[in-house]
Amino acid sequence: MIETYVHGYRPRENERLRDQAGTLVDLLHSDTAYPGGSMVLEVGCGVGAQTVTLARRSPEARFTSVDLSADSIAEARRRADRAGLTNVEFRQADLFALPFRAESFDHVFVCFVLEHLSRPVEALTILKRLLRSGGTITVIEGDHGSTYFYPPAPPLRRRSSARSRSSGMPAATHLSADSSTL
Repeated sequence: MIETYVHGYRPRENERLRDQAGTLVDLLHSDTAYPGGSMVLEVGCGVGAQTVTLARRSPEARFTSVDLSADSIAEARRRADRAGLTNVEFRQADLFALPFRAESFDHVFVCFVLEHLSRPVEALTILKRLLRSGGTITVIEGDHGSTYFYPPAPPLRRRSSARSRSSGMPAATHLSADSSTL
């Protein structure tokens, strides 16, 4: 299933994603490191804004980074090449039709992806199947339910709150492949 990316794929959006990743790198990745030999799937890698940090911090892990957009994958590949990374493979793929066998990965990393999906729980269920026993899923998402508006704009506040409740997903979560959460 293909869903539309609300922010689009223009060069300015690519720049915004790189800036966002640079600003949040210490907050999001201060303790992110995958063991040597680990197979890590990064879903929704976009232009590689998170990919470069992940691969640098875990040079002995192998990353497979996927995105729906061929243009984003091309930019991510350029960024990884400029950074001299050799532990990342990029593939164009739809999260709802990933080309991997069950239990192919030790870890899955998802950052700012589920908030764009109409079926985030289904996406997590698909990703859980790709994990080996004992594997982990790291999910980082914005908490749009904590959005504040000034001056007060009741119609906007109601719409934002309803959207957060409709996803059924917490702002951030970490699941084990052995978890019965999904």
